[in-house]
Amino acid sequence: MLLCDLKSLAGGKTKAASLLQEYVSAWAVAQGDEPGFAANSGQQKFAQGAIEWLKFHEAMLIGEIVPYLLLYLKHNPAASEHSEFKHVLTDEYQDLNKAEQTIMDYLSTNAEACIVGDDDQSIYSFKFAHPEGIREWHAANPGTADHALDECQRCPTTVVDMANALIANNKNRKPRVLKGIAAKGKGGVEIVQLKTLADEVNWIVNRVVNLTTEQSVLAGEIIILVQRRAIAKLIMAALRIKEVPSKSFYEESQLDSREAQRCFSIFKLFLQPDNRVALRYLPGEGGTDHRAAAYAKLRDYCEKNSISPREAMKKLASGVIDIGSTKSLVARFNDIEKELEALKGHASDLEKFVDHVFPDGNVAIGELRLLAIACLQKSKTPEELLEGMMNELTQPEIPPTVNDVRVMSLNKSKGLSSPYVFIAGCFQGLMPRLPNASLPKNQQDAEMEEQRRLFYVGITRVKADVKGPGTLVLSYSQQMSGGLAKQCGIVPASSSQFRVNLLPSIFLNELGKSAPKAVVG
Repeated sequence: MLLCDLKSLAGGKTKAASLLQEYVSAWAVAQGDEPGFAANSGQQKFAQGAIEWLKFHEAMLIGEIVPYLLLYLKHNPAASEHSEFKHVLTDEYQDLNKAEQTIMDYLSTNAEACIVGDDDQSIYSFKFAHPEGIREWHAANPGTADHALDECQRCPTTVVDMANALIANNKNRKPRVLKGIAAKGKGGVEIVQLKTLADEVNWIVNRVVNLTTEQSVLAGEIIILVQRRAIAKLIMAALRIKEVPSKSFYEESQLDSREAQRCFSIFKLFLQPDNRVALRYLPGEGGTDHRAAAYAKLRDYCEKNSISPREAMKKLASGVIDIGSTKSLVARFNDIEKELEALKGHASDLEKFVDHVFPDGNVAIGELRLLAIACLQKSKTPEELLEGMMNELTQPEIPPTVNDVRVMSLNKSKGLSSPYVFIAGCFQGLMPRLPNASLPKNQQDAEMEEQRRLFYVGITRVKADVKGPGTLVLSYSQQMSGGLAKQCGIVPASSSQFRVNLLPSIFLNELGKSAPKAVVG
């Protein structure tokens, strides 16, 4: 909604999304940028528009925490935060952007500072991660010591050899070699090609079933990594058909579908009638660009007359006022009001309330309904239910033990490890995705190097433990449906009717002589 409303300030939604990411990264988009400032008039105009939009809707982006904290520390040198810490430890330093690194500098002004990280694992360029920061930190901070941690305490030796061979293809790094530990064992590595993506999904799931039923492997000891949510959902659906305990770790997966977003917005609006974000989303739902043009007129009226969007829409619905070209917006508002009125009759019985807001049998809201049912146990009122669901969505607790097969992106797997790791979709266009051909060659090379670092992170998630040396499975398919490829933004090698043809990832050829030959699955 925000992007639809601000696209005119940016020259389109795609550019607006990029500018929004630059805004929450405090505009530190290049190594030499001073964080916290828009660099040009276009950025300044967009930032002002975004801030005004958020203020009007009484909202905040979680990403704004970083720039606001940065500005607070910058302009308050007497603030206690500059001196209250004796020790500041920053992990995964290579994944911080310039603004975040500057914040750590402020917090450690009078402290002993320690940073930990590996620029070979810098995988967050989409938030303008600044890996140069870790490469230059020792030289920029005289008197500090640099300690190399070069023994791999996690992976079997075959995977260590493959990882070294892979990452050696990156030029923008300090040459170094990760050392394997013979006692960890060689481990098992499989590279498997399937005919179609559906075959690949079924092969992975059948292999997981075999592991959990025939080989006594616990579901929590298996991680499946894949770089597109749409493909992850296919894997999750197949796992559930086979009744394999599984959990998606794509962020807020309960709110993936439009139907889930609508249901949750209705729930919030029922308890917060003047929730301006919900009142922007629901009336605009289903319209072109969320009915941005009509809503712009409504917002303009609200700002000029100092009334809320709800009050304005109620006056429009009753005919007290007239704003041109807002009929579709008002019609949706009237439907929403009827839906909210129907909910009032169920508010006293929380179970019936959940059944009404998140009805059973709707696959699109299945995960959200399960979350609501789980929160019912600790809730006595709809308000308590919403608070419980919000806490689980925004601050999910990490269980002490993992009992499910975990399905997630390679980015999300950072910091995790497991005895059994599957990486699906190891084909060109997905892993790696193809660089933007319109960019200069040095930027295309940088994109490819980050993709290689991402694959490096993925294959090094496998761990040797007391049960065995660990197993890594890399899979890829020859074909997938054209519709799904388009949805996932995958550029195929070629197309044939309704299918697209895929080529194996070039990274598979960079894994060195320790990698096994591919086999047909």
